[in-house]
Amino acid sequence: MNKQTIFVKKAGKGLAAYLTDWKNLLAHALLGCILLFIAIIAPIHLWAKLGLIICLVMLNIIRMRWAKARKN
Repeated sequence: MNKQTIFVKKAGKGLAAYLTDWKNLLAHALLGCILLFIAIIAPIHLWAKLGLIICLVMLNIIRMRWAKARKN
């Protein structure tokens, strides 16, 4: 297999693990509700919303790796 195929498979497995973790789903749902509430009451800039989502994703990835390392 070439490097691109391996990368795509690893990325697919990582994305599947990320999307099936209930803590990630809960965090994204809560963030979505909070952002919707804030957008209705006090609109914030789109880049601020995207920044919050990116931070949440990064923190969840770090949390998942830390939890996996603790199991081993």
